[in-house]
Amino acid sequence: MKKIVFLFCAAAMLGTMTSCHRSTDVSPNVTPVVVDQTRTLIVTTNTAADFTYEGKTVSNATTATFTNVAAQGKLKITPRSTDYYDQDAMDIDFYDKLTLAINVNLAKKPSIVVSQEDAKNGQDVTNDTENQQSTEVVANLTVPPTTLITGSASPFSITTFVPAETVLESTEKGEEVEANVLVIRCTPDGARFSEPVVVNLGIASSSGFDLECVSEADENETLPMIDLGNNKWQVSFTHFSDWFVFLKAIVTESADREEVTNGSSAIVAGENTITYRAKAGAIETSSLRCVLVSTFIQKKFGAYFETTKKATFTSDAPGTATWRVTQPYKEVTLQSNTKTFTARVYGEPVIEITGTQSGQGGHSGGSVN
Repeated sequence: MKKIVFLFCAAAMLGTMTSCHRSTDVSPNVTPVVVDQTRTLIVTTNTAADFTYEGKTVSNATTATFTNVAAQGKLKITPRSTDYYDQDAMDIDFYDKLTLAINVNLAKKPSIVVSQEDAKNGQDVTNDTENQQSTEVVANLTVPPTTLITGSASPFSITTFVPAETVLESTEKGEEVEANVLVIRCTPDGARFSEPVVVNLGIASSSGFDLECVSEADENETLPMIDLGNNKWQVSFTHFSDWFVFLKAIVTESADREEVTNGSSAIVAGENTITYRAKAGAIETSSLRCVLVSTFIQKKFGAYFETTKKATFTSDAPGTATWRVTQPYKEVTLQSNTKTFTARVYGEPVIEITGTQSGQGGHSGGSVN
């Protein structure tokens, strides 16, 4: 009888061990995978400022990050220093993007001012050295000695700055698109001239582009930008205000492509969170590397930015999660007159997560973008 009892106990123990062994053979079941779908706005400036977007604020910073924000709204940037021009509120539209990055070059007020009498006597009006360096534009204006000036007796000045508004929008293959890539601000605003003043611009790496100058006061008032060669341009104004320089280009896109990265980490039974790197916006892939090109790309496709995203999921057992992040992108070619430049434009990433028993293969999982 004792022998029978022993065999029974041994059989019971074997059954228990077998049962435990079979349960650990099963790979963790990972479901569902949830990726944060809220929108993030990242704004950087060249000087400390206060930022407000749809009721959210960031104070005294050069980088502001707004999370879980509306797809459309108003962004207000106020420089902390009165040495800089105030920034008008900007319309923001994410379109189909979840992350939008904007680089804003706040314009510094000019320190070089010239009386109207001195300007008519031949003294050039130029933009400050700091302004020349920040925008890669050397600007000066010449006032004809015989012109009749009306509207204001204040001294003259000229400055240039890169406008911050984004114009993210879909484009069709072969379609001509345009973006405001430079602002020429001549003061005093409203001054008028019986004979036009001549504005000369040295714009880095700009010869050969298709540029047009448009008045802020009247969008129907357009002026030709004369390409003098060697990155020098000329335009003539009969009145002072903000003048917008538009770059025009024809867009062609490649078929969808992708970048893939992989990762893994230990997981527990229950809820788990992993973080992964994702790319947003567009990055220039040509070698022009000038403000005109970088501004155009930012305005059409968003500034390039690498960000950290999170994915949460539940597992019915501990083990290892392995994941695959697929980042779709297009190679975009832009032809502007005789100049060609290219960019890589990123879409929203897709993540696939699989749960496995440590050291073994598995197949359960899911994906979401």
